[in-house]
Amino acid sequence: MRRALFLLLTVCVIGFSVLATPAIADIKGDFVALMNIEYGRVCEVKIEGWVTKTIKVDWTSETVLFHTMRVFAEIGDAKELLYADGVRYFKFPNDAGGYNIIDWKTGEKRSVDESAPYFFPN
Repeated sequence: MRRALFLLLTVCVIGFSVLATPAIADIKGDFVALMNIEYGRVCEVKIEGWVTKTIKVDWTSETVLFHTMRVFAEIGDAKELLYADGVRYFKFPNDAGGYNIIDWKTGEKRSVDESAPYFFPN
């Protein structure tokens, strides 16, 4: 009985210590939420990928060139924090209706044929 009580008390103490530890900050999740609150009318920002994360931007029908510059500037300002939090790629619509992807680790740029919902034709 005494041993069972000691074991129960030990499990409770360990459980409370695990629950009481502060959560690890999810910078990319907070950033995406803030971007969608701030610019939700003109773009949708989301995180894709399981192992290597990609921050993806999709424009809406209300987006104009000024909005794209503002969104790109916000992402550029947060790039170092996002990269430190595991985001390696930045994906955004190009003029051809597909997506451009920038690898923040190597600086490599490429295009993919995945169809973007809105883009800016020439």
